[in-house]
Amino acid sequence: MDWREEYKRRLASGEDAMKLVEAGNLVMIPIAGPRVLPAALFRHCMKNGVSIDLRVGAPLTDPGWFRAGHEETFRVEFELFIGDFARPAMDEGRATYLPNLFSLNFKDIDEKRPESRPVEVFLVSVTPPDDDGYVSFGAHNWNKRSHARRARTVIAEVDAGLRPVCGDNTIHVTEIDRFVEIPPVQITRGLVEAWLRRVENDSAREAYMGIVDELGEDLDRLIVVGPVMTRLPAAQVRRLLGLAQPPEDATTIAGYVGELVPDGATIQIGAGEPSMYLARAGAFDGKHDLGLHTEMAAQGIPRLVECGVINGARKTLHPNVAIASAWSGSDIEDLKIVTNNPKFEVRDPEYVLDVRTIAQNDNFYAMNNALSVDLTGQINAESVFGSRMINGTGGQPEFQIGAALSRGGRGITLVPSTALDGAVSRVVSQHEAGSMITVPRFFADTVVTEYGIARLWGKNHRQRAQELIAVAHPDFRAELTQAAERL
Repeated sequence: MDWREEYKRRLASGEDAMKLVEAGNLVMIPIAGPRVLPAALFRHCMKNGVSIDLRVGAPLTDPGWFRAGHEETFRVEFELFIGDFARPAMDEGRATYLPNLFSLNFKDIDEKRPESRPVEVFLVSVTPPDDDGYVSFGAHNWNKRSHARRARTVIAEVDAGLRPVCGDNTIHVTEIDRFVEIPPVQITRGLVEAWLRRVENDSAREAYMGIVDELGEDLDRLIVVGPVMTRLPAAQVRRLLGLAQPPEDATTIAGYVGELVPDGATIQIGAGEPSMYLARAGAFDGKHDLGLHTEMAAQGIPRLVECGVINGARKTLHPNVAIASAWSGSDIEDLKIVTNNPKFEVRDPEYVLDVRTIAQNDNFYAMNNALSVDLTGQINAESVFGSRMINGTGGQPEFQIGAALSRGGRGITLVPSTALDGAVSRVVSQHEAGSMITVPRFFADTVVTEYGIARLWGKNHRQRAQELIAVAHPDFRAELTQAAERL
């Protein structure tokens, strides 16, 4: 049968496609997931009394399952990232977290362990099929193809607005069970103003309108965050849209990173602050022949490829090509550069983030963030006030270990010295009970704050304490020094 006929046979409305979801199913919605299908899933489950296990990654929409009262219908767990938008569900005990790694995500499934549980229904967005019947997952690839090839049932919304990118991220229409065609998003000022009319607080509404005015004609940048922007603080929306200028401490940290990263290094930059500001804050200005092998992008990184600072000329794996599992983290100008550009490729994260892959890059420099670091070098990038989870691991453990195994590599942890407007030190004598340790002390390498560089590799606990106290905020050094006497 011609693939076009097969595609037509598998077309359905969102409501009809959801009939494939049965009670007790494990349903997965990935990072940068579909726009329309989640609401169809919510309606199906609520209307028909279908209770499911729902796994999500860094969601930016909520049809209702994160709200109180739906815990029995939607048993929610987060995979890899939680994100600001859905964090209240974790805080209030309506969701839980699945600790895993990108590179080992499917180990139990692929090895057919008896305790493994495959995803029964996977919801995803894809491009329209090409002339050969292949669809792709666009710039925000992540582990979508990996899940699609393992799930029992795949339901895909077909979104012509997804940006086609180069790399290994396509799948044939015959590997997908149902297609739901959706109209392209058209963000107009009228639509945005309608969203903002729901905001009751006048000052908050004015702050959102200020963002809209600043975007001007570039409203397409609101495609992802726009529908939920009023549920996030305006300052956070500005950061997500790349409108916020790097704060002073991030600029200072970027300067120290620039001292550490040599010409010819292959770099990785993690999500969040302050790493998201590195390129814009000038960390790589004046560098030569940098390479890129990363989980995701940061604002300004594709522009560094375009201008030749990142060219991959000295990469020992995939030379002359920038490799990522997704180009998420880019702003709209970056994504324009990435679109159909052979200088940029996406690959499945179980390959990109495999420590054996990472380590094949000589002089690999991983740069990721932390919430706190204790005096022995244990790095916490996941929780505050003990066990309150702020985010998941993402790819940080894999890149930290991969950098350690790379010849000439270095794992750099970025952490502003204080939190809560200077009230709390992020360099701590001991982590609070229940804190999540993202990187154990024996993989800790280099820590950077706005007060300098702490080099931990090869140092004992007392020497590490001295290094870390020297880069802690001056207001906390005395008490940290006293605590260090017990090491």
